[in-house]
Amino acid sequence: MVKSRRTIFVVCLILISLVSPFFVMAQKGEKIKIVSQMFYDPAQQQYVKEQILPKFTAETGIEVELQVVANASELYKVLQAQQQTGKWSTDVLIAHDSVAVPVVQEYHAVQPYTKMPAGTYITQFDDNFVQGGKRYFVPLQADVYLTIVNKKALPYLQKLGYDVNNLTWEQLAEWVLQIKKDTGMPKYVFPALAGKFATYEFNAVQLAYGDKYVPSFNTPASQAAFKVIQSMKDGILPSSPTIDFPTASLATEEAWITVFHQAYANTSFSQAPDKFIVAPVPIGGSGKRGTIIGGHGIGIVAGSTHKAAADKFVNFFLRDDILYAVMKNTGPWIPSKAEIISKLTNDPSDQIMKMGLATLTGPTLIDRVRVSEYQDWGQVKALYEKVIADILAGKDINKQYLDQKQKELVGLKVE
Repeated sequence: MVKSRRTIFVVCLILISLVSPFFVMAQKGEKIKIVSQMFYDPAQQQYVKEQILPKFTAETGIEVELQVVANASELYKVLQAQQQTGKWSTDVLIAHDSVAVPVVQEYHAVQPYTKMPAGTYITQFDDNFVQGGKRYFVPLQADVYLTIVNKKALPYLQKLGYDVNNLTWEQLAEWVLQIKKDTGMPKYVFPALAGKFATYEFNAVQLAYGDKYVPSFNTPASQAAFKVIQSMKDGILPSSPTIDFPTASLATEEAWITVFHQAYANTSFSQAPDKFIVAPVPIGGSGKRGTIIGGHGIGIVAGSTHKAAADKFVNFFLRDDILYAVMKNTGPWIPSKAEIISKLTNDPSDQIMKMGLATLTGPTLIDRVRVSEYQDWGQVKALYEKVIADILAGKDINKQYLDQKQKELVGLKVE
């Protein structure tokens, strides 16, 4: 009788172990919502939704909805609507560092962390992510600008005797003009479609020449930066103001060279690693490289009704294997954790991450996007877009011209 009871008990344990995952899932029955400024590209969203979120659900039984917003204005609309009703449907927020301050101070949307998730994190964005001595966002990633080159351009550089990995902006200007002279075709693309990247491309040069704060127009460093771009005019694709990303021009070989965001460097490099090389951004008059940087952080919404589940997601998302997979397959971005460096291999996307990290942590003058300091960031972008259009049209970008642009810029500052 005792033996029979023991047998029944063991059988019950086995049955429980087999069906317990289903009980766990049923007991959880929770669903959290993430609102994110990251993953705006459809392919990025698809990867996260199909490869990452199901893993979290499989491990915890908690389902996840991902809503991606395209820009800061859309994010603010989402937060404002929930703030006004007092009904917070968002549980986790992935925000760009440039909006972290208003998200905390104006919308009171995220709560401070009481415990930092495990890891050694980059600190470049902590003056926004940490406020009043409290951490509201944990860094996820950073991104910088890199140089992308079709190998067909290298013989013209060798002719000049310069090193692509130790290039100055003046040497880059000589290079693109040499190509124009020898081929009769401009081969540098400066993507400057309205509302896109021209501001950040110029900022990279301005910082390399020693600007301590961008945007700016009439400082000595800024004037030197605009002058070197002006000197390249004949080597720049005239169609640049109609181009948003350089990838198409590079793929068709209409362009051979650009300095642009690392994610798009990867688009070209990963698709054709035998055709392209990626190098650091050029060095300016400061003797250092310069780049604008961006970054996103993750926080838990203060009004969330699923805070325990949200906390589980944050820790899951920041886990080494998950964060590495996300950084590699949706950017690649510079991972926020030092622990991930050991995972980087020599495949194209990992090389981009390594070069981005070297740029971020090396002798590079950096600054960030300052959206919250201006009434309308779109108008700031328009000032830079006007400059590149005028350069390509042959207009003299002199001090009087730049003083006027600075006056217009100051008029856009938040008082």
